[in-house]
Amino acid sequence: MSTANSQVTSMGGARLAAVDDVIAMGASALSVADAGTKEAFLDAWTRNLTEHARHLRAKSEELAAPVVLVHVDNCADIGSNLSWVRRPMLGGAPTDSLAGILAIGTAEVGAFIKPDRLQDTESITQAIEQAGLGGRLTLALMSTSQLIIWPHGLDGDMEPSQRDLSDAPVVMDLDALDRNLLQFYEKVARQSRTWWKDRDQRITVENPEATVQEDLWLFLLGAYSGRALVKCETVIGHGRADITVRPISQPMDASAVLELKTTRDVRTPKQGTVTPSAISLKENIEWARSGVQQTAAYRDDESFDGAYLCVYDFCAGNRQEIEDGIQEAAKAHNVRARRYWITASHKEHREDRYPFPSPNTEGSAPEAAE
Repeated sequence: MSTANSQVTSMGGARLAAVDDVIAMGASALSVADAGTKEAFLDAWTRNLTEHARHLRAKSEELAAPVVLVHVDNCADIGSNLSWVRRPMLGGAPTDSLAGILAIGTAEVGAFIKPDRLQDTESITQAIEQAGLGGRLTLALMSTSQLIIWPHGLDGDMEPSQRDLSDAPVVMDLDALDRNLLQFYEKVARQSRTWWKDRDQRITVENPEATVQEDLWLFLLGAYSGRALVKCETVIGHGRADITVRPISQPMDASAVLELKTTRDVRTPKQGTVTPSAISLKENIEWARSGVQQTAAYRDDESFDGAYLCVYDFCAGNRQEIEDGIQEAAKAHNVRARRYWITASHKEHREDRYPFPSPNTEGSAPEAAE
């Protein structure tokens, strides 16, 4: 046998190339999270609904009514209590008729559906509220080209994200990832309410990095599912990368590793205490800069195309010193350093985003004529 491509193994006469293809396809379908988690549910159902939309577009058909999936921790118990109907194979085939379905699920395939199909968003919203599901992760296929995701449910504070499912060619390179990160900042992070424990005192939730990580992971899963594996806490060397993005099949797409850091003025008081302890500017800069070495090492160990340090800055005043510190460190190691300032009030947001011109500069009012 002259080449590996023509070699036949003892596995029933299977060709090695075919076996390699099966292995590759299996690896690309691996879950990004533990089964039953909302992250695994989001990844799988985003792919399922995307494939269903692609099937309809190929047949030049429109989606007759929205399709809505809601994640619950135990769909069997909740579905039975609601008297909904079990559909163990729902989502298994893109050719299934899904229009008008409102379903709850825990697994990556299968769900309990509301017996009557719903034809408009108003009736779907009412049904979700009546079932007490307003605070649950929700996906809605609104048309053959639009998927909307509410990471914390219709009643949550987090803005929904929208995914364009059209067939227009899109390259998910590092610049595209930058745009996704900026979109997350503008829609979720900049004026977040859920990341603060006490905004007036600029006290964050107990573990702000973990909170930011989970919300960003959910956001990127919605944006990349079916296109890339977006994983969290991936073991690399002796450490764990916060978030990794690996393309599945598109050769023009880019891989990346993201290290997340948070900077803040005070530590969140431990239970039983009330006085927060201050964090100096020097400590914040050193902590943020340490992420450069981490993400550069992860990139080099696993040959990622890009390495990102994403600093979510809760400090008052939008301090330029933190920006300068991470950019100086990142430049030496070819890391993309991004700082995203988190405002604690709408007033703070307005004054930073829409500042008045400084006095005695160009554009100031002219002196009155004599």
